[in-house]
Amino acid sequence: MDQNIIQLPPGISHQYLLNGNDGYLLIDTDIPNNYAHLLDSLDQVRVRLESILMVVITHADLDHYGCLNQLKQQSPALVGAASQKEADAMRLGVGSRDFARGVFTSANPLPTQIDRILTAGEKLPYLDGLEILSTPGHTPDHISLWSESTRTLFCGDSIKMTDGVPSPSSGIHNWDVELSLQSFEKQMALQPDRIFAGHGTWQRE
Repeated sequence: MDQNIIQLPPGISHQYLLNGNDGYLLIDTDIPNNYAHLLDSLDQVRVRLESILMVVITHADLDHYGCLNQLKQQSPALVGAASQKEADAMRLGVGSRDFARGVFTSANPLPTQIDRILTAGEKLPYLDGLEILSTPGHTPDHISLWSESTRTLFCGDSIKMTDGVPSPSSGIHNWDVELSLQSFEKQMALQPDRIFAGHGTWQRE
């Protein structure tokens, strides 16, 4: 495993820490009730919360952004980052699928402020340049993160593991089947050697 990538012990979903020159990037956060578990996980890998500079939220599902408020309360300098539509949904405390439909009936009452909007193509200073990918389908404005130099993909829920094999997002929580397939094919065309997903991992043999 790359020493700059730390896979935290998962709760409902998986979280990943990336080590940079000045501090860490955290990808996703799990549900609010698992905040203590998240802190324990950081303690296990000997990473101080204050050393995490940014949290990237791949999409506005509660098992991915649910601890962000608590993290920011405990570490006010921490920057929460996401795509525009997912950030808009989190700000209102609704699911991004409902936000896109204009029907605010989601049982996700957790308003969360995002500090930085991420756009496709920009790169973050981790893993020799971590590129933001637009990967809609599971949610309307889902993003993934791609490291070309290490051939590593962090895909949130845009890719799921089916019996250990990568497959497109699907099921009752999927926003758009066709977009999910397109995003899956786009990401697999990068020929990643490692995929770190929201609910599993995969490595090329």
